[in-house]
Amino acid sequence: MSWQAPEFIHYPKGLGWFIGLGLVAAGFIGFFLWKKDFLTATLFFLLAVVIFYYSRKTPRVLTVKITGSAVEWGQVRVPMQQIKKFWIIYEPPAVKTVNFETAAYLNRVMTLQLVGTDPVKLRQFLLQYLPEQLDQEEDISQRLARKLRF
Repeated sequence: MSWQAPEFIHYPKGLGWFIGLGLVAAGFIGFFLWKKDFLTATLFFLLAVVIFYYSRKTPRVLTVKITGSAVEWGQVRVPMQQIKKFWIIYEPPAVKTVNFETAAYLNRVMTLQLVGTDPVKLRQFLLQYLPEQLDQEEDISQRLARKLRF
């Protein structure tokens, strides 16, 4: 199976979102400067810069290809032997993803967007090669990022 999908869901952000980010960052930075904790104030400043940078980044559209031997998207290829299980979260329009838990030490969970792909057909295909995790839900970090439109 193959399809085209963005790396991540990009939410357009208005001026209010950036003002809110600036106010929250200024609040934390001001608090830590008042406490004379300059290292933490600097870290919050850098965190705000990184959040600002990534909030403006647009996703690349990648080709996702799933075969009996591997999962590929863009230049990344993960053999099926390194994938422990999969689960699909399909709650349109907000969430349409297929997720894989790998044997990797870091980045254990791969999340791929299901854009224009039938989740039922994908599930039937994946069941031939991998076990399914039926009771898995969206992580708290994913829900929070979606609520904050990040």
